[in-house]
Amino acid sequence: MATAKHGQNQWVSVSVMGHDRPGIVAGVAKVLFENACNIEALSQTVVMGQFAMIVVVAPRKGSDAARLHADLEALAKATDLEIHIREVGPEGKVPFPTQETEPFVITVRGADRPGLVAAITAILAEQGINITRLSAEVVPAGQQMDYIQIYEVDIPKGLDFALIQKALQERGAEIGVVVDMQHWNIFRAINQV
Repeated sequence: MATAKHGQNQWVSVSVMGHDRPGIVAGVAKVLFENACNIEALSQTVVMGQFAMIVVVAPRKGSDAARLHADLEALAKATDLEIHIREVGPEGKVPFPTQETEPFVITVRGADRPGLVAAITAILAEQGINITRLSAEVVPAGQQMDYIQIYEVDIPKGLDFALIQKALQERGAEIGVVVDMQHWNIFRAINQV
């Protein structure tokens, strides 16, 4: 890292990847705590036995960038994890800049095959639609297995939602999957327990 001390308007992004096992979050959290870093945001998941986590921390008074870097490197070596550290200024904490948007959820369901993610994301990219969260997994559906993708996206208000939905459904039909799109509020209401 470039500076010896963290600035007041600096945050640190720590990404961690490796084979899943108990204690990974505890080990990273301990190093962050011992280095006077407060966890501001954290997202963690396990995909097919692979652990992935990103943590954004705010260094407090007494935090030293060089020591934090060294301690995280030592943890990575001791635990066979990949740990990457990056300083983030105030502009880095701002989400992808877009005009006014509406949150939507796009679900894709069908037989697993190569190119499904590429086919759907190509349409989203062409329209300038930002993906804020994506999950995909294979689940049992009767006697077969279905591949399900769930995209949370921000669609600019100036776009025609119906045309986007039609384009996604047509692409889905071409590749043999069913694609649905709902406003996030409707999706949440329908799927709320």
